[in-house]
Amino acid sequence: MAIAEPQTALDVTTTKPGTPGGIFMRQFWHPIARSVDVPAGRAIAIRIMNEDYTLFRGTSGRAQVIAQRCPHRGALMHLGGVEGDDIRCVYHGWKYNGSGQCLEAPAEKAGFADNVQIPVYPTGEAFGLIYAYFGADEPP
Repeated sequence: MAIAEPQTALDVTTTKPGTPGGIFMRQFWHPIARSVDVPAGRAIAIRIMNEDYTLFRGTSGRAQVIAQRCPHRGALMHLGGVEGDDIRCVYHGWKYNGSGQCLEAPAEKAGFADNVQIPVYPTGEAFGLIYAYFGADEPP
């Protein structure tokens, strides 16, 4: 039985976060879904470059990519409901807009939501596809 060699820092064959291949690939826009597969009011789970995200489309028609899990209790965001151009977590009902700002945090003190954000990623559409950018810098 052969023993697999440990992954080294020079491994460019993986796109996991923090690896050379992952850092390189996150410098580009990536097609993540067909536009027809994400109608307005729908949220779906996506996996790209060994990471999970939530893709949803609001009533304005703009596709959005956000973190997979709610920062509050880790509930899966794609299970929540799309309300207008915002998305509401299925667990405690926290509501986030397309820029990641928490708009509502039921059962919390007034103003609490102002300090909560969920990671978001730039998106665009062309040629019937939804594209996203996952890099640390501004997208090209």
